[in-house]
Order: sequence, then C-alpha cells, then structure tokens
Amino acid sequence: MDRTPLLSRQSYGSTRSTSIQTTIEIIYARIRYYVPSLDWIPQYSSSAFFHDLIAGITLACLLIPQSIGFATQLAGVPSINGLFSAAIPAIIYPFFCTGRHVSVGPEAPLSLLVAQLVNQLIQTHSSKEPLSDIDSIKFTRTIATLLTFQTGLITFAFGFFRLGFLDALLSKALMRGFVTANAVVISIEQLGSMLSISPLNDSDAHAVDKLTWIYNHLNSTHSLTATISLTSLITLLTLKTFKSTTFCHQKFPFTKFIPEILLVVCFTTLLTKIFEWQNQGVETVGGHDHLTNGIKLVVPWKGLNRKLLKDTFGTSLTICICGFVDSIVAAKSEAAKFHYPVSPNRELVALGISNIFNSFVLGNIPAFGSITRSRLNAASGARTQLASIITGFTILIATYVLLDCLTYLPKAVLAAVITTMVFHFFAQLPPDVIFFWKLRGWTELSLMAFTFLITLMFDTRTGIILSSGVSLVLTVKDATAIRVRILGRHPETREWEPIDPLTRVEGIADDEEEEIPGVLIVRIRESLSFANVGGLKEQLRRLEMFGYRKRHPSQARERDHIIMLVFHLGDVEHFDSSALQIFRDLLLEYQSRDVAVWICHVNPTRLELLRLAGIVEVIGIDRVLPTVNDVLRKAQRLKIISAAGSQVDVSVLRDESLDY
Repeated sequence: MDRTPLLSRQSYGSTRSTSIQTTIEIIYARIRYYVPSLDWIPQYSSSAFFHDLIAGITLACLLIPQSIGFATQLAGVPSINGLFSAAIPAIIYPFFCTGRHVSVGPEAPLSLLVAQLVNQLIQTHSSKEPLSDIDSIKFTRTIATLLTFQTGLITFAFGFFRLGFLDALLSKALMRGFVTANAVVISIEQLGSMLSISPLNDSDAHAVDKLTWIYNHLNSTHSLTATISLTSLITLLTLKTFKSTTFCHQKFPFTKFIPEILLVVCFTTLLTKIFEWQNQGVETVGGHDHLTNGIKLVVPWKGLNRKLLKDTFGTSLTICICGFVDSIVAAKSEAAKFHYPVSPNRELVALGISNIFNSFVLGNIPAFGSITRSRLNAASGARTQLASIITGFTILIATYVLLDCLTYLPKAVLAAVITTMVFHFFAQLPPDVIFFWKLRGWTELSLMAFTFLITLMFDTRTGIILSSGVSLVLTVKDATAIRVRILGRHPETREWEPIDPLTRVEGIADDEEEEIPGVLIVRIRESLSFANVGGLKEQLRRLEMFGYRKRHPSQARERDHIIMLVFHLGDVEHFDSSALQIFRDLLLEYQSRDVAVWICHVNPTRLELLRLAGIVEVIGIDRVLPTVNDVLRKAQRLKIISAAGSQVDVSVLRDESLDY
C-alpha cells in the first residue's frame, strides 16, 4: 500500500528555507540592535543632510575652543589632544548610539579630575626624583591615556552587563551639588590664569586654599593679561545673554548659528599676533605645545601595571559615573523632545567604544555627552547622528589647518571661555534650590549641600564617591522600607480602608475609621522580598504599640496587646524564597505569643506559594479566607472576638469585593 508522506520534499524545502530566512532576520535584527547605525544609515534621507551639515559645523565651532581650553587649562595636556579628544569620539560614537542629538567631547569636571590625579601622582613621584617640563608633559599624557582607556573599558562593561539603570542611583540633588562645586573649583582655577598669577604648587590644596593664595598675590597680577581676559569674559557673557533673550529669538533668529566663542578666540589670537602680546608677558598656547611631538598612536594598555591600575582605577570609575549620568540626561531630554527611544545600555556601550578608540592617541582625555552642546545640536537643526560625524571631521580638518595659528592664542582667553561655560552651572542652581525648598525636600537639600561642601573641601573624586555612597544608602533605605497600613471600617460606607495618620492626627476629616479592640488588621501594600521583609517585624511592633500614630520608639505603649492579627495580602504580587522563609518565622513567633494569625485576600497563585513554604500549615488552612469580613465572622463564631465587645458590630458586616 502506497503511503503518502506527511511532508512533501517541496514543502520540506520551503519550510527549511523559511526557517533559515527567519534565523537570518533574527540575527540581523540583533546586529542592528547592537550597531544602531545599520538601522539609520540605510534609511538616511538626503533632505536631512543640509540640516546635519549646518548643525555639525555649528557644533564644531563651539567644540574647537572648548576642547582646547579643557585640555590645556584643566587637564594639562597639549591643545592638539583636546582637539583629537573631541574629534575621535564624535566620529565613533554615532555608529553605536541611539541618541540622535547627543554631542560627545571633553567636559570641564572630567578634565579637572584628570588634572587632579596627575598632580597627585607627580607630587608622589617628585618626592623621589623631580620631573623636567618635558618629562612632566609626557607623564601627564601617559596618565591621561590610561584614564581614557580604563574609563572606556568600565563604561563598555557597564553597558554590556546592562547596568544602564545605575543613573537612577544618583539623584538630581546630588549631581547639582557636585556640578556646582566643580564650577566653583574650575572658576577659581581659571581666575589665576585670567590674572596671570602663578598657581599654588600643592596637590593637597583645596579650593579655599587656592582662592586665598590668589588673594594674597593680587599685587602680582599682569595688567595686560587681566585686561584681555576680563574683556573676553564680559564680551562672551554679553553675547550669550543677548542670544538667549526672546527679543533676539524673534528679531534675529540667525544669531543661534553665530559661534561667539570661536569669534572671540580668533579675534584675540589675531590681536596677539599683530601687537606681539606674547612678548609683553601674555602667556600663549604655543609655548606649551612646542614641547610635544604632536600626535602619537600608542597601545593604551602598554606599561599598565598593578600599582598604576590601583592609582588610576578610582578616578576612572568616577569619570565614568559622572560622564554617564550627564550623557544619559542629555540623551533622554532630547529624545523626549523629538519623540524617539533611547537605550541607556546602548549609550553606555557607545560611550565605552568611543573612549577606547580615543585612548589610542597618546594624551587624549575622556569624552562624554554634554547637555548644553546637545541642546545646541538640536537647536541648530540636527536630524540624525550624522551631525556628530560632520562635527568630528570638521574638527580634524581645522586641527591641521589652524594648529599653527594657536601659537598666538592667549591662555587667559581660554580661561575666560571656560569660566563662561561654568556660569551655566551656576545659573541652574537657584531653580533647583527653590523647587526643593517649596516641596520641603530637606533630604535633597541636605544631600546637595553635603556634596557641595565635600567636593569643595577635599577634591572632586572624594566628593562624588562620598555623596554617591550616601545616595546609595538612601536608595537602599527606601527600597527596604515596607509599606504596611492598619485597616479600619468607615462608619458610613462600611468598607475597610487604610487609616490615614494625617487625617487622625490633624483632624482634617470628620469621619474616623473604626477599629476592633485587640484585633490588628494590616494591609501589606507591596510585594515581599528579602530586602523589605526584614522591616516587617519592626513595622508590626510599632503598629501594635502606637497604631497609626507617629511616635518615638522610647514612648510608652498606647494600645492594648493584640489577640488577633489579620494580614490583607491583596497588594502582594510576588514573594521571593527568602521573604517566605522570614515571613514563616514571623508567624511562628506570633503563634508562640498566643496571637491568632489569619490571612485573607490572597491570590490562588500566591496561596500555592504559601502552601509550599509551609505557611498554610503553620496557621492552618481554615485561617486562610477570602475577605476580612469572612475572617471576622469566623473569629466571632470561634469566640476569639465577640460582637458585644467590639467597637464594630460584626453581626452586620456586609460582603466585600475580592481585590487581589
């Protein structure tokens, strides 16, 4: 007898082909997820190119003087390293990121962290053998390279292991205090350059010491340098303020494309060359760069040993955390404005890869996203990540075309540029303080002040580490705090409701929920885990002693001892194994005190977990009932409570809904 095959060759081949095609599509989808540029490049529209071109060039005009200033004035590396630190990440980052408008480059607080570590290491090394100027610059470039490489690795690892949620651990109050303190430190650092006062040669000196040093040496101010820097600062602030006015936006909308920083830098450089200010005591960038051999490609991990890793790891981690938070805020704010999704994990990977590539140039410093530059990028009309790539190549072209002109660029002007940038951080402080003050956010204000003072008194790394530790402790405290409320029956609606402590204490409402003497009915308002179940025992103890009232633990008991405890588990959606074990021990303790324990409003799925954990066996299946009313009726029948002795008339209880 002929047998008809269940699947013909043609059908089998078609199914196999479809399966292979599906597998390829899945693999390609995964690759596009990890390399987002494979998604936006094929869909790129030529109509977006003009907008990206304008935005890219506009951003380059801002980044060129910024990166030079951050490199020479803060990090202590040659200006060419600042330019390459802006160009390389700007080119690499867009291929792996999900944020279309994020501008990546050197940042003032992060550059300051590089300088602080280098100064500490140089001080340690100098105690053994003093370094010459050339050796000092080489050492600085080496440390900067190692920091950039380690920062890239750490950031990439955070993204690879999907730790993008870590930005939630650092509150806005903490970051505001940290950034403001850094703005103060940077301003004091630049004040010396603006007045041409030699810096305090002490790596342990904090901001107050440096400010005192400048004040005591005001008589050594170089008048021409001070005039140039103050004129540049006033000009930049005036132009920036004018550009931000509504009048300017309405009457002169094109001014947003005018790079006032680049214009001031070019103009003062030209004046220096014409009037030969460098021969009159004005210090210029050229005197710094001629000690270097330009760009040198290196293997960043070469020469990395355990001691050097130990010395640099803490700073690398701090740079990673600070840079990541700023980058994610920039990405999320622009994504919300233009309605596209961003992935914190993909952003971490993109930032990590761009910094790893960045570290192959000796002396390059870490680069991360900037909120202000990202806003400018979006305001300039950027449509896609191509704007960042254009920015990077524009900086590279400008580096080789204009580098010789930097010889005449006064350092005092760069100091004025940096001071102008940190003014933005000061401007953001008052609105946040007013907001927290209105909402009585004393915790946030205290954390902000703590971060500010610690960073100011010690250094940037100590400030962020200590304040992050405090923030983490507060986060863990909130996560482990369990919400438990006493239930009482409303005299009019006859429904069981959580008793509001505010209502009872301040007399806001006339109606008061009724309680049953000797009976404690509690509703657990969240899932139970090993983190929060430990606090359940203490919460119940306080409720037994004081009820809904807020009292100090040292005060005397205000309630009678309970004879019956009812758990309303309608809001508990999940138990973990450790929580069930601790919960079981808690119930055993109450039973040892002759307290009748009941459970109600438990979902059938969760009831099975309670059964497997032995909790049902401990209290008895007859003590697990659908509703609070069922519990009270049965307790009355068992003579545990009596209708006559109850403030609530148990005999007239109505049915209630099963809300689990």
